Amino acid sequence: MKTPDRPEYEDQVAVFEWAAGMEYKWPCLKLLFGSLMGVKLPPKLLNKYQKAGMKKGKPDINLPVPMGGYCGLWIELKRKGGDKPKGKQEETLKNLAIVGNSAHACWGSANAIKVIKQYLEGKIVKEKTAPFNPTASLF
Repeated sequence: MKTPDRPEYEDQVAVFEWAAGMEYKWPCLKLLFGSLMGVKLPPKLLNKYQKAGMKKGKPDINLPVPMGGYCGLWIELKRKGGDKPKGKQEETLKNLAIVGNSAHACWGSANAIKVIKQYLEGKIVKEKTAPFNPTASLF
């Protein structure tokens, strides 16, 4: 019998535990932060957080450090074997890339850690593109 893959939350915790242990090598990992967008909230609390700016579709992990021509790294974390981003998640990843971020969907903590390492090692490099026009529509 196949065991179910661990929940996305546990993968996210594993990424942050790894990052805390790697701050000696990459001090900028102190800036790594996550969202709890995947956590199920009671409607009243969800409404309160949305009024304060929490939006559906925002990626789970962000490293606001410029590298390789990007202004930051965003990761939408999915549980290993899970579905691909769709709807708001897919749209947000696309728009983050349009405005100059390195935006990825990662399945499981090992995949997310690999992408963070590649980003910090300068292995993810942006192609030369025209500057983003902040008054242009993203949609």
